[in-house]
Amino acid sequence: MQGQTEHSAQANASVPEADERVLLLEEVNFKWLLAGMGLWIDMVRFHQDPVYAARFLALAEASESPALRKCAAALQGKKESACQ
Repeated sequence: MQGQTEHSAQANASVPEADERVLLLEEVNFKWLLAGMGLWIDMVRFHQDPVYAARFLALAEASESPALRKCAAALQGKKESACQ
């Protein structure tokens, strides 16, 4: 019985870690999709400067690339939920 309890606690603890991995993959995709368009982004500044982040998100959302628009929308959603 105790083994099941410990396993459940470990599974619950890994959920935020899984979300962090998904976010990291989205950020890597975002960075490389922008690079493919000739735009280089500083991800540290992206996290620290909301104006800088908004500028790149707006560029991405206006892009002709469906993959970049989708990625920008996902990151925007993550940023909004993190602020709440």
